Amino acid sequence: MINTILFLFTNFIIVASVFAQTDSTNAATDSIPPDITPSRFTYSLNASFGLTFQNISKSDDETLTTQWLTNVDTRISYDDSTFGLASSLYLQYGQLHNGGLFPEKTQDNLIFSITPSLVILPSWNIRLFLETTAETQMKKGMVDNSDSYFLDPVFLYQTVFIGQKFATSSTDGTGEFALTYGVGYAIQQTITDKFVLKSNRNYIIGPNNPLSAVQSQVTLESGISAVFDLTMRKQIGEKLNLNASIKTVLLGKEETYQDLTKTRASSLILAGISYGLFSIDYTMRLLYDSNYSFRRQLEQSLVAGIRYSL
Repeated sequence: MINTILFLFTNFIIVASVFAQTDSTNAATDSIPPDITPSRFTYSLNASFGLTFQNISKSDDETLTTQWLTNVDTRISYDDSTFGLASSLYLQYGQLHNGGLFPEKTQDNLIFSITPSLVILPSWNIRLFLETTAETQMKKGMVDNSDSYFLDPVFLYQTVFIGQKFATSSTDGTGEFALTYGVGYAIQQTITDKFVLKSNRNYIIGPNNPLSAVQSQVTLESGISAVFDLTMRKQIGEKLNLNASIKTVLLGKEETYQDLTKTRASSLILAGISYGLFSIDYTMRLLYDSNYSFRRQLEQSLVAGIRYSL
């Protein structure tokens, strides 16, 4: 999986380079200055919905199955010569409906992030970032054998990191590219109510030994952090658009130096091609957190449906 992610990173960066070179080449050919300029304010909203029906009919049995998935990805960014502010909201939810059975949740992710930044070394384009991100789910589910709920658990982190940010957009509105990366220090908070953390699941939780006696509602940890955030959009026809984004965060806790399992890795990859309202969207959500589970959680989906972009 690490090789796959590195492969995707490399290809997206190559595509971005080709995008920039193509615009520069056309500009030189037409003797017109390049149309790529630093972006001050950008926003985007991409919402997609896909639905699948399946009917199996036999002599003594008939089964109707319906599966649907919706994604909403919203981003807002502002930059000037010294200050920047970026915010994003990602929502994904899907269900499987099998005739006569209770609907089964297939995907459920809610991620909100806000990141102000300040330029500290203009000649090197070095910035100081403060990112605050919250990750949770919207409906009751299960992690291993432990029940999870809306806002229970919530993973919240604040990380101060030093890095670079690049943002360009074409003056005709047909292309955008943004890249942020850096390393720093993070304070991590795992907020729970009824959810039992992995390290406490061997305890017997009951009236004589309530959960509050085993774990606190806020588990506080700290450690190093690394952030990589890439988004790009390119219109290659009157109604044909390409969109891609990658957000990866690695958080190492104090125990990471002795035990590599004491690490949190979170990655979200979105890619899509759309023509008018019709689209094909790929989503990959990777999560590893020893507080939740010692198992890697990987969700991938490829959905053909309708898409609305703003």
